Amino acid sequence: MRGSSLTVDTVIPYLIERNLVSVASIVEGDLEVIDAGRRNQNLKIVRRRGPSYLIKQPGEGEGATDATIRCEASFYKYCELDPGAADIRAHLPAVHGWDENRGLLILELIDGRPLWAHYDATPAPEFPSDAAAPLGDALGTVHRIFREQPSRPAWMAALSAAPAWILFAHRPTPEILARLSPANAEVLKMLQKDRPMAAGLDRLRTEWSPNTLIHNDIKGDNILVTARDNEGVRVRTIDWELIQIGDAAWDVGTVFRDFLDYWLLSVPLSGDLAPEQMLEGAHLPLAKLHPAARAFWDAYRISARMDADSAGTFLLRSLRFAAARMAQGAYELSSGVHEPSNLAIAMLQLAANVLADPRDASLHLFGIPAPWRKTGHAPHNG
Repeated sequence: MRGSSLTVDTVIPYLIERNLVSVASIVEGDLEVIDAGRRNQNLKIVRRRGPSYLIKQPGEGEGATDATIRCEASFYKYCELDPGAADIRAHLPAVHGWDENRGLLILELIDGRPLWAHYDATPAPEFPSDAAAPLGDALGTVHRIFREQPSRPAWMAALSAAPAWILFAHRPTPEILARLSPANAEVLKMLQKDRPMAAGLDRLRTEWSPNTLIHNDIKGDNILVTARDNEGVRVRTIDWELIQIGDAAWDVGTVFRDFLDYWLLSVPLSGDLAPEQMLEGAHLPLAKLHPAARAFWDAYRISARMDADSAGTFLLRSLRFAAARMAQGAYELSSGVHEPSNLAIAMLQLAANVLADPRDASLHLFGIPAPWRKTGHAPHNG
């Protein structure tokens, strides 16, 4: 039976017992415990003269979060111990402990900023691209190593391989409809009425290729950027709780979606303005994002060791997944409210446009010249 969760008041004796902090550091005042909350009962242990820690633990009676933390712990343990996963370690926080009985994971507390905070540190209309290639390298490394495994380790057998839920969302069951907010229901109606978009989601569901391990929750909050003197930046991905066997293009598409989300939030969305006026009023011109998007894609393609013949098809599928992920974002943004916001509606419209013509999106939204332009062989559009 799992022990009670550690608290701000009880964590120090636990850390002393495991030799992670000393009595001297407490006496000297070189230790601060912070309740980090979020989905789990997380604690931060902040120190100036020694390693700082993030303690992840499920809340009382939270069976679902207990299971996801155990998945994350299995992933970290594998990357730490298996020689074949050595290249992944540089892209992750260090592991300082795993308490099987408590379901408690102790990680390095990274002294870095979430990706969007890194973006915000550069005044608009400029946009930094220095974190894009390291992120592409990190994600490509994970996908490649797990794709090339001669056999999957036992801990991966319990992972889901199901397609992302948004690919089924336009075909909801009556039970799901009964639990929706009015705005959620409206978003689903919009997906159902847009027949090309519904068909695009159906096709993505049939194309889902679960051939590697995916993060499944890539977003700015889960990407930490650390500046290094005279060495650029270091990027590490965190919160691997929702890992599954899945399609690498879903993770890549989610990164592309994150770029578009950041841009959309700079656009003055108003029913009183024409689309052209809204785009012209953007604090961050879309073209400013292009160098970062290209850097991410080029680094990912190289790190994943993607051959030229498959790169174009994979890029298009990733962009279509970006559209699906944006539709999912519109749905999530509509939870608990009566009407979809202007932002949610804009996200759905942009998603429909990308699904309709991902080749055009590749060039004009992301500034990525289509790989097939050099060969003359264009992948099917979708």
